[in-house]
Amino acid sequence: MQLRRKVTLAAAWILLATGLVASPPAASAAAPPDDVPIRVAEDVFPGAKIGQRAGPAPLPPNLAPKAPADMQRVVCDGDGTSGKRVEVLYVRESSMPNRYTQLLPIFRAWLANADDAFNDGAATQNRSRHIRYVTTAVSGGCAAVVRNLTVPAGSLANFDSSVAAVQALGYTSTDRHYLMLTEATVICGVGQIHGDDLTTGSSNANNGLAYARVDAIPGCFGANAITHELGHTFGAVQLSAPHSDGSWHCLDQWDLMCYGGSPTWSCLQWNDYRLPDCNRDDYYNAAPAAGSYLATHWNTANSAYLIAGGSADSDPHPKVGNTYVITNVSTGGALEPINGSTSSLTELSQRTRVDTPSQKWLMGYTTGLQFINVGSRLCADSSYSGTTPGTTLLQYPCAGQDGMRFAYLSTGGNTFAIFDWLSGLALTAGGAHPAPITQQVYTGATNQQWVFNSVSGIAPVNNSVYYLQNYNSRDNAEPAGASTASGALVTHNTPTTANSQRWRLQATGSYWNLVNVNSSKCLDLVSASTSSGIQIRQANCGSANSQQWTFRRVADGTFYLVNRHSSKVVHSPPGSGTTLDQQTITGNGDPGLGIVAGNEIWYLNPV
Repeated sequence: MQLRRKVTLAAAWILLATGLVASPPAASAAAPPDDVPIRVAEDVFPGAKIGQRAGPAPLPPNLAPKAPADMQRVVCDGDGTSGKRVEVLYVRESSMPNRYTQLLPIFRAWLANADDAFNDGAATQNRSRHIRYVTTAVSGGCAAVVRNLTVPAGSLANFDSSVAAVQALGYTSTDRHYLMLTEATVICGVGQIHGDDLTTGSSNANNGLAYARVDAIPGCFGANAITHELGHTFGAVQLSAPHSDGSWHCLDQWDLMCYGGSPTWSCLQWNDYRLPDCNRDDYYNAAPAAGSYLATHWNTANSAYLIAGGSADSDPHPKVGNTYVITNVSTGGALEPINGSTSSLTELSQRTRVDTPSQKWLMGYTTGLQFINVGSRLCADSSYSGTTPGTTLLQYPCAGQDGMRFAYLSTGGNTFAIFDWLSGLALTAGGAHPAPITQQVYTGATNQQWVFNSVSGIAPVNNSVYYLQNYNSRDNAEPAGASTASGALVTHNTPTTANSQRWRLQATGSYWNLVNVNSSKCLDLVSASTSSGIQIRQANCGSANSQQWTFRRVADGTFYLVNRHSSKVVHSPPGSGTTLDQQTITGNGDPGLGIVAGNEIWYLNPV
């Protein structure tokens, strides 16, 4: 979701109130009674391909999916229409493809995933928050309504013209936040926000009419942008926030509404990328401390467009940073690469559950949910960027393309449909192993329903032996030339099963010594310095702080390795065989895209 989410590599902000862009008469007329200025925050997310259309070509009418009658997706509230609501509009010009029926299942999945981001954020304070969508009753619950609109030619040329077009169709209620999901390819994501930070109650200007838009652009069309732009309409991030960047976002590392900033240890886990306000101090806190900024300023957790609950009600959906065995309801088989292969381009299948590493999937996040195989450290991907029914899945080095992004949709209880962002199709189990998993039009059949079976995350265990594998290079840490000499530099090399690539963890108070199995030497700094660039060596084990380390969790089995003496992290320079060094934690990078921070992240792989 937010899924981010990841955040944008580029952003432009249009301040309508300052006259940089003229506000259309319709938008001005919709301003709240106190005339608090409306701003527009426009975002471009990582991997966005402006001018290209995301997703599959339109299916022939005979193949177009029909939503199952029991398509329950979101929380019910009242009659589904009255009061403050987020109303979702699918908008296209007549010359653009009509994929409404085809995309409706994944739209509802994205909307549910956006809801989970806000609710999971509230759960950190033992509270609940759900987006109050316009809904329709279905068997067993409620589904988000997505209106199907056609607007005149040229209406989607820019944000202002699209707002005017839907207003002309009557979408002007002051009780609504209108989210436009369009077939245009000119805007990645954009949302209106009112600069009203001091009104803390229901009369806050952000509790009135607002519009947001996400176009069908690869890297944008999905849960991450939807959640982010709704965050703007809820009032995030006010300019007075402690970590405001001055342009309606924040600089508190990466989270739902932040574009990165000074690294902070409390905001470096992958799940922080998709949740609102990782430090709960800028724009979203369901239970702020008395006298804190969010207790005395506008707090989006109090938005009238969220259903507030006094206790957490987090459901069993897959959580970023956690590990699961994913089993099919129809077959009981577990998702895995065929024959447990660790090779790239191997197709995915399902077979009897045995909980081997090849059947375990770590939930990653690169502007959307990714499935990382624990055995291969490769990501599930739509085979050769296929988008047609019958396309298989394979595993491939993790990157940021839409074929590696997935959405989940509750089908009741602990079962979920899984959709690929690129194809919009549902993962479907076919024949017995090794028949590959295929992507098919969603029908709600049991072979399209999956259970995420939680697996305990890997944590350091005293006296146990591990491989230290870098996230980016997938190389293992090893003394150069498998040396046993004290002072030998530690490099990163292609994984083997050699003892020289194995490290035993030995607890020393709240810290760890990492002892090479082959040499019996300890991981150490070349010199007891706090400077960046100091190389890593092995040395005779002793009590020096430079030989003591902490593991700072990023996700299950995935850590920053932090030196006690320097507080810097182990870094893997590019190029197999190069020497490890220490660096100030960067954080400002997307490991899924291979940017900087992935060189600082290490898998702790049990031998």
